[in-house]
Amino acid sequence: MPRLLILGGSGILGSEVLKEVLGRNIDCISPRSEELDIRNLAGLEKIVFSYKPDWIFNCAAWTNVDGAESSPQEALELNRNAVENIASAAAKAHCAVVHISTDYVFDGSSDIGYAENDATNPINHYGLSKREGEVALLKERSIKSYILRTSWLYGVTGKNFVRTMTTRALRGKESKVVSDQVGSPTNARDLAKGIFSIIEKAPEKGIYHFSNQGLCSWFEFAQKIYDLAGADSELVQPIESNKLHQVAKRPSRSILDTSKWVDSQLGNIPSWEISLASLMPEIISTINLEGQP
Repeated sequence: MPRLLILGGSGILGSEVLKEVLGRNIDCISPRSEELDIRNLAGLEKIVFSYKPDWIFNCAAWTNVDGAESSPQEALELNRNAVENIASAAAKAHCAVVHISTDYVFDGSSDIGYAENDATNPINHYGLSKREGEVALLKERSIKSYILRTSWLYGVTGKNFVRTMTTRALRGKESKVVSDQVGSPTNARDLAKGIFSIIEKAPEKGIYHFSNQGLCSWFEFAQKIYDLAGADSELVQPIESNKLHQVAKRPSRSILDTSKWVDSQLGNIPSWEISLASLMPEIISTINLEGQP
């Protein structure tokens, strides 16, 4: 029975990973952030040495893209320094690591999908901090580590684009959404299943890309969300990025090539449209229960 230490278990992805644990023959702990600050090496080592996990799943991260511009050091502390701590503790405890990264390590200038070995070139502090975390983990060569880069992650819980747009759709509100940024939405539930494929298939360590198949603009994504929520998709209006005056610059085309994932026989990845449609009823139900609309 593998033993898992899941970090960031209350987040969008971490909560789905914990759901995946249910029904599996797996021993797992997931301390909350108030119980364990992964930026503190001594505290992390205490947990790792006492529990002795076979795997550490790091789903914890600073994900506030605009906030990272005004607080770059805080983003680095969680996205780089904490990953250094995880790598150090894992090396001493001889356990494997799965770490989640992002398409924002790329600059978005490529017309084709980015492969795992393509040069990174982040254009904002969030992307820079996540790249630094990748470097910190890969530097510890003694451990079996996997970096899963993903994009446009959403789920049933937490603050994310799909929940925000669904709430606005259920209220019948208009939304202006960027039309000149293209990517691949990723269902956190699909990614959680993918993480367990890593455990089951034990592929060669290194970097892997995982995002739902197909691509769209944020505008097209929002229109689909409105449609699935039973709202008029005409309520979604396109807007160019430079009209939004966002603090952080975003990649204009951050498509991840997932060929390595499929070629490694880690499983097929569903299209973003099918995956979104499968999760929307649960998202709508959750929002209604929370009384947000």
